Amino acid sequence: MLGQRPWGRTAGAVRTRGTKAASDCFAARVYAELAEDLPDEDLGEDLADFLERYEPVTGHGVDAEADEEFLETVREAHDRIALGY
Repeated sequence: MLGQRPWGRTAGAVRTRGTKAASDCFAARVYAELAEDLPDEDLGEDLADFLERYEPVTGHGVDAEADEEFLETVREAHDRIALGY
């Protein structure tokens, strides 16, 4: 019964849930930073989905360099969330 909690959960289960909560908190913090950096963008809830569906804006007067910088910012946020830092 080592590691067993009185309410029936093992120590490992409690740690896993705590890790998930910390991970969710970190992801929310990264999203908040991204929203601050890109206040006019609607990125949705899933950055991977956004990146997969994103189509660069084309046409006269479009700044391709700014578009690439925007995508890089979103990619970096996605990677930070995936890697946890």
